[in-house]
Amino acid sequence: MNAGSVDLDLALIGQRLTLRLHDPEGGYRDLVGILESATSIRKRSGEIVEFDPSQIAIVHPIKDVPHRAGSGAPVSLRIAELEGLSTLTWPPREIKEMGGWHLRISDGVTYRANSVFVTGPPPFGEPALELDTAIEQVEKIYADANLPAVFHLITPTYQEFVDYLINKGWREKVGAAFMVCDITDSLDITDTLMKKSLTLLNQDSPTPEFLALHNDEILETIMNSYPARYLSLLIDGVTVATARMAIADSWAIVTRLIVSESHRRQGLAELLMQACLGYSHAEGVQKMCLQVDRSNIGAQSLYEKMGFRVHHTYSFIERENSSECAC
Repeated sequence: MNAGSVDLDLALIGQRLTLRLHDPEGGYRDLVGILESATSIRKRSGEIVEFDPSQIAIVHPIKDVPHRAGSGAPVSLRIAELEGLSTLTWPPREIKEMGGWHLRISDGVTYRANSVFVTGPPPFGEPALELDTAIEQVEKIYADANLPAVFHLITPTYQEFVDYLINKGWREKVGAAFMVCDITDSLDITDTLMKKSLTLLNQDSPTPEFLALHNDEILETIMNSYPARYLSLLIDGVTVATARMAIADSWAIVTRLIVSESHRRQGLAELLMQACLGYSHAEGVQKMCLQVDRSNIGAQSLYEKMGFRVHHTYSFIERENSSECAC
């Protein structure tokens, strides 16, 4: 055995580690990978490398450090991931491709399901046509569907595009913040529910009462197009707050967090978010995201207090007035 050699704990088999080995010709050499046996390690490439246990100088287990929500990759890829999950879990009826522009068409109820999501290099993405021609095509396609033309533009990435449209008579209908948080704790709100005489429902489809709270009956088709949980708070059997939560690719995506006007400023939004976080934690989900109107300072402050942070912002830009919601 080499002087200064150490024993290898076989309990480390299956774990990722670094082995520093005495080199027979002098000095050291390192092996990094998954320990397969007392004498072999599997490198990231899949190659199995044999080693002499008597040559081990240092054993250093490598602990996996989970990425924080919305981190770990170039920001453009992170944005694309999150926006893609939002579209997946709030799906339009149809998506038409125009180069790197994705024309989402549905029933005209929400901006996310009825807007052009722009991707590709700034300032205008990749529409596969000359810019003004592409914009004209967008307007025609949405007019044929009896819908207003709306652009969904990430800012500041496409701020120049936002300014370009505004200079041509379009205007921002909604400016939103996409917020993310890490789910680290299991939350038990049972005592709080009892103290406030509240009932929490967690269902796999929206009930008529869930939909009626915000006249969301027209959204039922979109909601049921992707599996989700529908959480409601009830007082004496009456629904006073709701939230929809879909899970996709290790993310919990919260939408339609609504509290009835007569029960606001009573902590129900925070309680419902705690319920969403607790359910997600129980399901093994570690990250949550949601979107909030940037003008809603109170809601954004609540989410920040609960550990959410702004990942990116975006704007819905439309030529005409409309009353669609920006879910």
